[in-house]
Amino acid sequence: MRTHRNNRTVRRLLSGALLLGAASLLGGCSNSDMFSAQGAEQWFSKPFTGFSKHDWATPSTATNMSQLREVTPEDFVDAGGRCAAAPAEAPAAGAQAGGELPAAATVAGGIALTMTECQVVQRAGSPQQVDLGANAGGERTAVLTYTQGPWPGIYRFRGGRLAEIDAVAQPEKPKPAPRKKRNTAPKTAAR
Repeated sequence: MRTHRNNRTVRRLLSGALLLGAASLLGGCSNSDMFSAQGAEQWFSKPFTGFSKHDWATPSTATNMSQLREVTPEDFVDAGGRCAAAPAEAPAAGAQAGGELPAAATVAGGIALTMTECQVVQRAGSPQQVDLGANAGGERTAVLTYTQGPWPGIYRFRGGRLAEIDAVAQPEKPKPAPRKKRNTAPKTAAR
């Protein structure tokens, strides 16, 4: 019975000490006007941003079409997969038959929707196939096909901007020959 009373006494002393510690902390940090309207404004002057989107979670590229710059003829590729601003000695698309390699990428980085035709060529190199045309509305269309390189795929452009990316069929890797199973005689118990 005595230990039960001692436990209650210890709990009361600890709770009292906690209350005194909290009161002394609040008293030491308080202003004379902490609980006035002006003091409350100082404490709550910044809005709570716990659920807002932080800068690190905001994409760094402009996804709103109205924020993108105008596409110019320098942003288009020609039938050989070259940009207007590219040097003339760059090999044409599919020039591998003559022993030349397609032009390599000149800019590091990934490929994203809304990029211009030349921005994609700068990142992926010369395409293996280029199809240029126009849609029913007269808007320029381009399809760049990459079967190899760092960014294989089929890139579809409308008005000079990347609108769709499709996967390209990759050649199947040869499967290894199946292993032959050993014919092992079942083990029998020696008598």
